Amino acid sequence: MVPGREVVKVAGGEYIPGLMPPWGRAHILVVLVAAVLPACGSEPLSPSDPVTEPFASVAAGTAHTCGVTVGGIAYCWGLNQYGQIGDGSRSDRPLPILVATTLRFATLTGGGGHTCGRTSAGTAYCWGINLSGQLGSGPAGDRLLVPAAVSGGLTLGWIAAGGAFTCGLAADSTASCWGWNALGQLGDLSRSDRSAPVAVAGGLKLVSLHAGTWHVCAVAADSSAYCWGRNAEGALGNGATTDTAGPVAVQGGLKFVSVTAGSYHSCALTVSGDAYCWGDGQFGQLGDSTGGSTTPRLVLGGHTFVAIAAGATHTCALATGGAGYCWGNDTNGQLGTNVPLDVCSGTRVGDVLCSLVPVPVAGGLSFASLTTGFHHTCGVTTAGLAYCWGLNDFGQLGSQAGRGSITPVRVANQQAAP
Repeated sequence: MVPGREVVKVAGGEYIPGLMPPWGRAHILVVLVAAVLPACGSEPLSPSDPVTEPFASVAAGTAHTCGVTVGGIAYCWGLNQYGQIGDGSRSDRPLPILVATTLRFATLTGGGGHTCGRTSAGTAYCWGINLSGQLGSGPAGDRLLVPAAVSGGLTLGWIAAGGAFTCGLAADSTASCWGWNALGQLGDLSRSDRSAPVAVAGGLKLVSLHAGTWHVCAVAADSSAYCWGRNAEGALGNGATTDTAGPVAVQGGLKFVSVTAGSYHSCALTVSGDAYCWGDGQFGQLGDSTGGSTTPRLVLGGHTFVAIAAGATHTCALATGGAGYCWGNDTNGQLGTNVPLDVCSGTRVGDVLCSLVPVPVAGGLSFASLTTGFHHTCGVTTAGLAYCWGLNDFGQLGSQAGRGSITPVRVANQQAAP
């Protein structure tokens, strides 16, 4: 953690440190709260639960990370101001701690200040901050410190937590969302917050979706992509910069197998493994050496990717063979590389270290999956080991790696894998 770190209050009364609002947008109210966190060096050794099985996957939120083992056991670590760790406390956890539940999860997903999971039976549970109804478990309230079932009785095959909202795909391939909706990110043609799932307009049959900070993108059954929500930087890919409260088609006629939504940009993969990105590109996060685009642009480098994940201002992807690559903002080491980098000048936060094209993640690790947070990245190797890199101000790397690491560090207390 960073000594003297202030907590930032954003629209709707939600406290999400590091989740800064769009610059120059008057509809976001920013209030600095006089809350100062102690330096990590003054804290006692943090508690940790042994991870006794290999990880099946990890999911990075804004400033926390969660992982599910091959047996469905859930662990989380990092910021816990709002109960997003799910251990019944509000104490930050810089090392893995068990989520307080007997549930076994198939997948987990991390949002701005909340976490959600889906069981193998398709039942969804969420925990953490709930001021906008993003937990979907009843009327909007302060927070829940342990998992609670999402209302509505939906059986979900997919769940994705965004900044202050959540979306899921039902067994019939239709999408529902709940939570904060000021930018249309619930896709129900309104701007009203919802504390229970509401259907995304249009009745599209979707095979996957990803919730970003303020928008959502999804792949339809015909492999076309749709997005909805905030669009000031062109993150919806429809050639415009106007927010939409319902799905709009990504332009270009490309067919995709997966899609990911960040804060100000989106990316997707074609069946041949080509990566395309669109939206804000001032940090190099589009991977095509341009400053931004309202329609998909091919990521340079000639790599064949099998998975892709968009963070706040960076992107990472998994290549065939298990190598990880990242591009965009590297201010906090979230690219995980030790190769020489560029300097992106004139960004909204000044001159920053960045890469305009994909660069390899250091360490020679073979990954099975990657996930991106706001300023950190994590992955699970083919051996079931979790590694993280980037910013560690709240312990989101799970390794007590000081304030951060520019290369992958092993998440602590993993006892099942070598």
